Order: sequence, then C-alpha cells, then structure tokens
Amino acid sequence: MLKIYYFGRLGERAARREENLVLPEGVTSISTLKTWLDRSHDLGGALHDKSVKTMINQSLVHGDIALQGNEEIGFLPPVGGG
Repeated sequence: MLKIYYFGRLGERAARREENLVLPEGVTSISTLKTWLDRSHDLGGALHDKSVKTMINQSLVHGDIALQGNEEIGFLPPVGGG
C-alpha cells in the first residue's frame, strides 16, 4: 500500500494531507501516479509543476522512478517566505 503525503498548498488542493491507497492499475511510476492523482483529485496538473519536488521513502528523487506499491511518497511544493 502506498502512503501519500501532500505538503503545503498541495494538501489544500487535494483536500487532504495524506492518504493510503493501493497502487492503481496501470500506475507503474511516479509520472503515471502524478497523472492519476491529478485526475482523481482534480489537482489541475499541480503535481507536474517542475517546482514540486518528490520524495520516496524520505529521499528526494529526480526523474521517473518505478513504483512497487509499498512506498511512502511525499509531494513538496516550493516554500515561500521571508
């Protein structure tokens, strides 16, 4: 089972800060997961924004990583402030 975390404004857009889900059929990588989540949660492509970082099992990842279905995944938008 995947554990998904939405940080910052992504949590507001997804109307949840975290969720557990079984890897959906046809979802095999980070990019296909992002597409599936964007559609199922009506995120308007927010997860595909290049400024949004992805973590798998608490490590920052780059590129399209294959998923096994038991990962902990976090999506981190850019942080603003002063």
